[in-house]
Amino acid sequence: MTAVFKTFASAIVMLALLVVYLVIEVVLAMVVYMYIALNHVETFGHLVSLSRDVLNLFANQLEYWAPELANQAYTSLLGELGPKSILLLLIGLIVSSIGRLLTWMVRRWFSNAHYA
Repeated sequence: MTAVFKTFASAIVMLALLVVYLVIEVVLAMVVYMYIALNHVETFGHLVSLSRDVLNLFANQLEYWAPELANQAYTSLLGELGPKSILLLLIGLIVSSIGRLLTWMVRRWFSNAHYA
């Protein structure tokens, strides 16, 4: 019974840590987005134009792979997602990747510190 309880407790703790990590990633992505938008206006404008290219790439791929759904998807999904939304998603992806890399590096450093 204690093994089941320990497994259940560790699963709950892991889920709680995952939710905390996700909240930290979202808040950090928003802070980075606001910092670039407020303090580096020219860079932000350039990134928005690059995001518009990414959005157009998505639309072109959708037209190529599913031409019968392209018009419907463009009006419902791609039309509502502007370049700034795509930029925020991309910044979130970059922040998440950096956070996971740092977490991996710290865990690897601490796990190797015991064997040194």
